[in-house]
Order: sequence, then C-alpha cells, then structure tokens
Amino acid sequence: MQITLTAVLLAVLIGVPLGIIVSRSKKLGDGILTVANIFQTIPSLAMFGFIIPIPLIGGIGYRPAVIVLFLYALLPIIKNTFIGIKSVDESIKESAKGVGMTPIQILFMVSLPLSFPVIMGGIRVATVINIGTTTIAALIGAGGLGDFIFRGISMSDNSIILAGAIPTTALALGIDYLLGLIEKKASVSVFGHIITDKKTRKRIGALALAVVLIIVSVVGYQYFNEDETVIVGTKNYTEARIEGQILSILIEENTDYETEIKELGGTLPAFEALKSNEIDTYVEYTGTAFEAILKREDKVTDPDKVYNIVKEEYQNQYNITWLEPLGFNNTYTFAVEKDLAEANNLETFSDLASVAGELTLGATVEFLERSDGYPGVKEAYGFEFGETNGLDPGLRYNAIDSGEVDTIDAFSTDGKIIELNLKVLEDDKSFFPPYYAAPIMHNESLKKYPELKGVLEKLGDTISDEEMQNMNYLVDVEKEDIEKVARDFLEKEGLI
Repeated sequence: MQITLTAVLLAVLIGVPLGIIVSRSKKLGDGILTVANIFQTIPSLAMFGFIIPIPLIGGIGYRPAVIVLFLYALLPIIKNTFIGIKSVDESIKESAKGVGMTPIQILFMVSLPLSFPVIMGGIRVATVINIGTTTIAALIGAGGLGDFIFRGISMSDNSIILAGAIPTTALALGIDYLLGLIEKKASVSVFGHIITDKKTRKRIGALALAVVLIIVSVVGYQYFNEDETVIVGTKNYTEARIEGQILSILIEENTDYETEIKELGGTLPAFEALKSNEIDTYVEYTGTAFEAILKREDKVTDPDKVYNIVKEEYQNQYNITWLEPLGFNNTYTFAVEKDLAEANNLETFSDLASVAGELTLGATVEFLERSDGYPGVKEAYGFEFGETNGLDPGLRYNAIDSGEVDTIDAFSTDGKIIELNLKVLEDDKSFFPPYYAAPIMHNESLKKYPELKGVLEKLGDTISDEEMQNMNYLVDVEKEDIEKVARDFLEKEGLI
C-alpha cells in the first residue's frame, strides 16, 4: 500500500502539470503523451526487469518499485487532466475572460475546478491499476501481498494464493470507493477558491514540498543506509526458498548479524541484484552460471571444471566470489507420466524423438528461452515437441497431473516427482552441464561481513541430492513450513 500511494502521489504532482501543458501546447503535448504511452505499453514484468541494473533508480525493493509504478500511473492522470480541461465549455471560458480574468486565473478558477471530477477519475484508474501491478513487484524483492501469490503458485497452494489475492482485491475496491466519494462529493467551487486564495496556495505548496521531501528522505535512507542486516536473495521456487532460509538461519545463529530475505524473480534478477550490491548473497547453480550468465558454448561436463570456470570468470568479470558447493546436483531433466513412458518405451531423452511431435511440453519460460534449456536440447537431440506452453515452476506439476501437458521440464531434486510418481528420463547425451548449488557473494559484501565466508562454507558438501529432494517434498507435498524444514536440517547437521 505504501508503494502504491507514494507512486500515485508522485504521479499526481507531476502528471497534472504535464496534463495542463498537453492541453495548451499541441507540439509538446504529442511528445509527452507519446512517452507516457510507451511506458504504459511495456509489460510490467519486463519493466521491473529493465530497471534492476540502472544506477540510482534501479536495484531491488522499494525504490525501483515506486519508480516503475509512478511511470505506469502517469498516462491516466495526464490524459484525464487534458480531457477534463478540454471538456470545459468555451462559452464559460469566454465569460470568465469577459469579466477580466487572466489566462492563469481562468485555468485555476474555472478550468481546473470544473475538471476536478475527470482528473479524479484518472487518479482512481491509476491507483487501482497500481495496486494490482504492485503484486508483481514482489519479484524484485519489494515484498507485499505479491509474495503470498507467487509463493502459493509455486507451491500449488490455493490457500496461500488467496491470502494474497483477496486482500489485494479488497484493497483495490476499498481505495476506489474512497476516491469515488472524493470525486463525487468534492465541491468544484470550493476547490477553485482554495486554489486562488494566496494563503491557502502557500500552505498547499508547503504541504506538497513537505510530502516530496519525506518521500525523497525515505528513498534516500533506504538507498544509503548501511546497517548490520545481511540481505539474502532467493529465486522464486521452493528449493531456492529453502536454500535462502538455510543461509539466513545459519548466519543469524553463528554471527551477530540480522538477515532479511528478498525473493526475486529468477536467475537474471538475482544476478543483477547481487552484481549491483542490492543483496549480499544467494545460492546459484554452476550450470546456470556457465551458460545463462557467462554464455559459454563450449561443452564441459566435469563438475569440478565447470565450478572452477564460473568461479574464476565471476571473480574476474563481476567481482563475485563462489563459496564451497552445497553438495547436490540439481540438473534439468524431462519427466512424463509412467503410463506414457511404458506405452512408448521412454527411458532416455533420445527415446522422445519418435513421439515428441505428438506431445505437449509444459516448461518454465526460462527453460524455453535459455540456451542450456529447450533450444539446446532441440539441437542436441534433433527433436521438437508438437506444442510448448510456458508455465510457472509450480504449475508445471498441476498441468501434467491434470493431463494438460504430456511432458514437463523438471529439476532432478523436485519433491513433486515423488508425489506424482513421474518417470524421469535420462539425459543420455549428457547435454546438460552439472548444476551444483553454491552460495555466492559480492566481494564488497565479503569485506563488509568478513565472518560470512567461514560461516557459509560450513555448508560445503552437506546436502545430498536425496536430502534436497526430501526437503522439497516436505514443503511442496507435506506443506511443512519452509523455515522449520531449513532449521531441522541445520540442527541435524549440527550447524546450529
């Protein structure tokens, strides 16, 4: 709510004056509306992704979320201000001119007061849209109700989804109702007198300046404040959340630092956040770094070689240190229903070649686009599925269970594989590189928190493939609390 209101308030302070300019200058107006329209047409998820690496306004969390929502709120406010002013009858303006009013007086005493309901309509639209869009900001660590929605989707838990969706809907309806009351009840004549009274103008100006200063101070404090809180990033699926909790609990139990977990969208948002020092650490996978980040095309299957390559390249290119691997290899694979596998003698990826054209693949968007995902598999194995559907990581299993898709991309340590008794196919050409998980840290964070390297490397080689799959199973299937599962593991290993 704080993010939405801040963004809309900034949009009102800037959008209404821009709307006035649009109504008075066609040349400037066309340019302003074109820019506002461009921002509006960029998909919100893409906009949040674009802003992460931009200095000062980018990063993760509160600041970039406000900036993106502010840009989305501009168009309806600018347009409605323009439409409201232009809809004022010319005869009314002529009458005002006839009694000696100046153009500025006509604007503030006639046009803006009469346009007030229309402008409020734009503010209502901007606010309601932004309340919904704010949920997506959870993917860049802004928190809020979106955390519940995305976590529920990835865990296939409708109760968690509703815990985020219902309050979001209620909030949007409630705010819209309140703004509607203001739109209907506010007197345009009172508005006009307030605007033209010198003392009141000064008070309103002082109030607006105070609000802007408060917003700038809050954003500045969040940007420049240095404290003893370690920011642990996670990607947006169960295994990454478990890893994040393990790191967080281990740090808090073995140091004097507090931690904060920031859930991010996927590989690129997490990497950009670490590279720009917005987070201090997160768990990455060697194969993901090798192909998705470093864009390496050479074929390396030896786990130690891949680890050493990414460790050296990250250090040289990004000033990021790879710590000791956790122990498990969570590689990509394809999974199918056992009945389908038995009917078509499916044991390996190569076996898919004879039937892939008749099957539908449900996979994460990341897998469908990455070179170490479906595009690379097609080239290496020479087959293509009849249809592909991009799905959230958690929804893949719902889709194959309900028969909506025939095959899914899966991680070898997914707990849902056990629950649905799926057949995991063998990568018989060893296309996928090893995906060993390891904490990574920016060197600036290592300097700031020198104890962390030793603490986090206690996790080295402590998690087997079976252990990770079991923890995923406990969270995804048995619905155990993620923090409890992580703490139980650390206690079992004697690390806390």
